[in-house]
Amino acid sequence: QSGSFVFTDVGDHGRGPLWDPVVDFINQFRTDLRRPMAGLTNRRMFLSCGVFESLIHYNRSLAPGLRRSGIPVRFVEAQDGHNWICWRDRLREALTWLFPGHLWMYYE
Repeated sequence: QSGSFVFTDVGDHGRGPLWDPVVDFINQFRTDLRRPMAGLTNRRMFLSCGVFESLIHYNRSLAPGLRRSGIPVRFVEAQDGHNWICWRDRLREALTWLFPGHLWMYYE
């Protein structure tokens, strides 16, 4: 949730040199998404991000690329920022999307 999918095909990332390895990885990953990813089409991905986060643009742009590559993806935007409440409120939806089937809840 709220991935750091920072890329530079639209300009400098402006996040400092510590981010360079992450940016290089995401740039290559986005290039690889241009071809079908047969090994990942049976995997589901759940992405969520708060609309007030600086990472929202990067998260929004990744979901269509994943879909074009044949990867089932659900992308959810929340009226929130980069905080625990945003993550907490998406966790159940994320887990039920990633692990479909009957939801058993056990209380001790």
